[in-house]
Amino acid sequence: MKTTNAIATVTANGQGRKLNILGHSVTIKLQRKETEGNYYVMEVITPAGHGIPPHVHSREDEMIYVVEGNFMIVLGEQQIQAGPGDEIFFPIGVPHAFQNIGDKPGKTLWTVVPGGNFEDFFEELNALPADREPDMGKVIEIFANFGMQVLINAPA
Repeated sequence: MKTTNAIATVTANGQGRKLNILGHSVTIKLQRKETEGNYYVMEVITPAGHGIPPHVHSREDEMIYVVEGNFMIVLGEQQIQAGPGDEIFFPIGVPHAFQNIGDKPGKTLWTVVPGGNFEDFFEELNALPADREPDMGKVIEIFANFGMQVLINAPA
């Protein structure tokens, strides 16, 4: 019988560690300690018109399940509209971005594999001031420190 140090966990609706990641309300559902770093699961509430800039990962795959709302997804060279029930897979090395194109907040469920890197990445993004637009130079630096490249230039 295989043994594991993973922790059997139930994270109830509305429960989990709450973070503000670049204006998104993020609730961590499963973190590194529970999954031995194998994956990381989070619920993300994205305000209308808001998104994440184009970027590419060198260490993780990401999967998004759309629970509520409508999103424009950039997946490599493709632009795809995604709505409730749609699942999107962003493999390592494929540039991607997303934006809530609806008129109300959208809800997505994200799984990141492996998940060990993401917890520290999110802690650094969460530490940025939430009361103003983020310093994109600092955001780009944080992404780079965790093996991700933002595909826009920092303002001069």
